[in-house]
Amino acid sequence: ATALARETGGEEYSEANLPKLMPWDVNFWNERLKEKTFELKEEELRPYFALDEVLKGMFGLIDRIFGIEVREASGEAEVWNKDVKFFKLFDKESNEHVASFYLDPYSRPADKRGGAWMADCRGKSEALDIDVPVAYLTCNGSPPVGDKPSLMTFREVETLFHETGHGLQHMLTKAKVGEVAGINGVEWDAVELPSQFMENWCYDKPTVYGFAKHYETGEVLPDEMFEKLKQQKTFGAGMMACRQLLFGMLDMELHSNYDPDSDETVFDVQRRMADIYTPYSKPVDEDRFLCGGTLFAQHGR
Repeated sequence: ATALARETGGEEYSEANLPKLMPWDVNFWNERLKEKTFELKEEELRPYFALDEVLKGMFGLIDRIFGIEVREASGEAEVWNKDVKFFKLFDKESNEHVASFYLDPYSRPADKRGGAWMADCRGKSEALDIDVPVAYLTCNGSPPVGDKPSLMTFREVETLFHETGHGLQHMLTKAKVGEVAGINGVEWDAVELPSQFMENWCYDKPTVYGFAKHYETGEVLPDEMFEKLKQQKTFGAGMMACRQLLFGMLDMELHSNYDPDSDETVFDVQRRMADIYTPYSKPVDEDRFLCGGTLFAQHGR
């Protein structure tokens, strides 16, 4: 990535002006290197991933592996924006309504933060007489423009499957005690299991080819593109593994060996551990993101 930046990034990336890529440059140039290596850009894939088709394919997968039918029920529940959709989940054998969820799929920079997340609206609880859990699934995809539907990058497709995995853990729980129902009471190192389980289906050809079709022509995703997507999956995996090791080892160092009465600060510890695990991308002096959030806590992801 550094070599590519020096080759194509202009004078500001010359070794004289920038001896080493800054942390905020690394992901950008890794992405450019991935595009060059596989000759495939994210934007080339958008026409094959229209949101409505992706949802149909994902709901078909949920039906296939869980025996659960997802039905749109927009209009049956109050929503906070016209783009929000409401869905109900039914057990196919009994036709019992087992759960519901809201999907807020599009970016709204004026009043919605970035990223993607799942949150619980109502959790299953026998004590509170709540038998039908409800989830929020929030993404930040591109909204429809004119006659063009919402078209997703492959990464956005993965993210939708990922957050749906969290949602399914919440919605399909059999536990009746609220403290351990759904996403509650799960060990930190295991909370990403259902999301990763669902995300991995994005590399299952029968699943992907159930929805990956050009929104204008109906042409299915070319095999060559799908093969490149699979090859890209492990691109940069070594650096990601080092990053996760840093999170985990920093966590253990702070909780096992750190002496708060010593002259060493927690940020000194962070830099010391980064020297070991991510020497190519060490924290800048102004960095105060030591811990917090799922990326740190779930260092098994």
